[in-house]
Amino acid sequence: MTMPAEYFEIDSAAVGARFAVSVFLPRGYDRGGDWPLVYATDGNIVAPLTEGLRGALTDRQQACPVEPYVQVNVGYVAEDAPNQLVLRNRDLVPPGEGVPVFMRAHIRGRLGVDSGAVPESVCDEFFAQQKNARADSFLAFLETELHPEIESRYRFRSGDVGLFGYSYGGLFTLFALTAGSALFTRFGASSPGVVVPDSRIYERYENLHRLPRETFLHLTVNAYEMLGPSKFYRHLAIEFLRFLDVVTERPLPGLRVSTELIPGESHSTGMADAYRSFLRACYPGGAS
Repeated sequence: MTMPAEYFEIDSAAVGARFAVSVFLPRGYDRGGDWPLVYATDGNIVAPLTEGLRGALTDRQQACPVEPYVQVNVGYVAEDAPNQLVLRNRDLVPPGEGVPVFMRAHIRGRLGVDSGAVPESVCDEFFAQQKNARADSFLAFLETELHPEIESRYRFRSGDVGLFGYSYGGLFTLFALTAGSALFTRFGASSPGVVVPDSRIYERYENLHRLPRETFLHLTVNAYEMLGPSKFYRHLAIEFLRFLDVVTERPLPGLRVSTELIPGESHSTGMADAYRSFLRACYPGGAS
């Protein structure tokens, strides 16, 4: 049995918005101990999806148990949650990140514009937020506003902080890595939303010559993204392999990279397996 989630909201001066934060504590937290800390973006989706997994993953009887951990899910407050697919462009996409010409058709279908479920203005707002993306502000929020609050509330190993993100959350994970963030030591970038050959991520990586400390990067992509009918996700898979080639051919000192191709899953269904893959790769163990 795992402990229930704790919840609070926090205003960010860096972003100019209010965020919802839920915190998962491991079994035995109230008895003391020393725990790694994991941040997860897209908290409104990640928190309910992973709540049932966390206890099983840290069970010592599992074939591949992971170390018990504190998880901080960062999402949107109730009034903003219905618009999260638009707002996350503001927070998770690097400034100046390009979009492929075929992306609008993909997004129209994803948001429900083509079916008439939402008006065209929602699609317009999606790309307006993308054009004015501020992942740098969101990273500043995590590092200078949220993390001090987490430090004041919870017990964890200060030098063992991870970041997990999926899709644009994975893109943000790579942004934080290439920012040389001194906060995170383990990065999980799953199906990262790098979809253009001139992504800012490549330039940022080339300009990054060293990391603050030994760092782990775990990359995953879903097989059906690579082999399925969606042009958008095939390009995501192409850029995933290109980024992997870059970090393999020009490894940074102190950066350890692991990968997993997740079989049988699409972009819409692969998050739970990606999350499990990240934890098993970056937090192996079974002590509790």
